[in-house]
Amino acid sequence: MAAGLQIWNASGVLVLDATQRCGRIKGAVQLTGANGSVASDLSDGTPFWSFQPDFLYRHISNVTPPPIVSINAGGISWTYSSTAGLNFPNPVTGWLFWGVF
Repeated sequence: MAAGLQIWNASGVLVLDATQRCGRIKGAVQLTGANGSVASDLSDGTPFWSFQPDFLYRHISNVTPPPIVSINAGGISWTYSSTAGLNFPNPVTGWLFWGVF
């Protein structure tokens, strides 16, 4: 017996089928605007990540670089674009989740 979630659109086309794979969260970290990395064993599946920002734009100049995320079987890392020479930069902060399917 299959278990999971299936969603169809109004035309009867299957748009989501989550009966075959279910992601497992392996970790989370709150990003504060600094570069970083976390070692995590992600070799037991297909790695994925999701970033949930605290905000999108903090002020009128829109100097809000988001994190650039890299993931592999050994862990996850993130960097922010250089804000050198920019007035009042506010890197996007938030929660970064990762795991495997």
